[in-house]
Amino acid sequence: MKTSYYGISRAGLILLAILVISTGAFAQKSNKAAHTAKVIKEKAGRPDIPGDFLIEFGFNWLQEQPSGYGFNTLKSRTFNAYYLWEVPFGESAFSFHPGIGIGTEKYAFEDDITIAWGTDSLGNDALMFTPLDSIYGTGNSYKKSQINTNYLDIPIEFRWISRKYDPKRSFKISIGGKVGVLIDSKTKVKYTQNGENKKRKQKEKFNLNTLRYGVYMKIGYGGISAYGYYSLSDVFQKDEGPMATTMYPFTFGLSWTLF
Repeated sequence: MKTSYYGISRAGLILLAILVISTGAFAQKSNKAAHTAKVIKEKAGRPDIPGDFLIEFGFNWLQEQPSGYGFNTLKSRTFNAYYLWEVPFGESAFSFHPGIGIGTEKYAFEDDITIAWGTDSLGNDALMFTPLDSIYGTGNSYKKSQINTNYLDIPIEFRWISRKYDPKRSFKISIGGKVGVLIDSKTKVKYTQNGENKKRKQKEKFNLNTLRYGVYMKIGYGGISAYGYYSLSDVFQKDEGPMATTMYPFTFGLSWTLF
């Protein structure tokens, strides 16, 4: 067998050359994929960051509402703002997205009532559904009465995308859940009294659950998805809400990925 000047066989040189060429081709392919993803993001006006900033808008439907004290679904609204990191599963179409953000909920009463503290039949302090006239007097015109809650949320989701490197032209399906901690709550009433517009807010916890949690699903194309969220936790603490009511929100709406 003939050898080169350094004692390496021709076969060895050939194998070495194949290895170098293969390694270079693999590196070139990986760089090309990364470059393609970057170019697509730049053309779409998307910042080169590993995640998504999104906002959600939806409507709340409260299940198991007490008879005679209903809520208006179209006026009971959700607004969320979340940032989700992206953890890809290799080169597959699947990825994992943990995140953090703020979730806000509004539960609007159908009639002229609110929740307030009063005295029950046993003489104990209790949270009650209370007519607004008994608080602000008769003869007023009421425009709005609602419960507002704000949460620090931690959402997590698993996502499938049809085009890994082109999210703006991809179908997406996500399933996930979130846990939230109550950071602010209040009742809000808008009304007109003697021709003067007035607004009253009462900041208090009102026996609301400190912790909320639930599951959701999203289906969409590009940066817009329809979503549905089902809460597995009650709005109020167990047996501590007005009339010991149990209400579980279901939210449906749209989600927009801004970048």
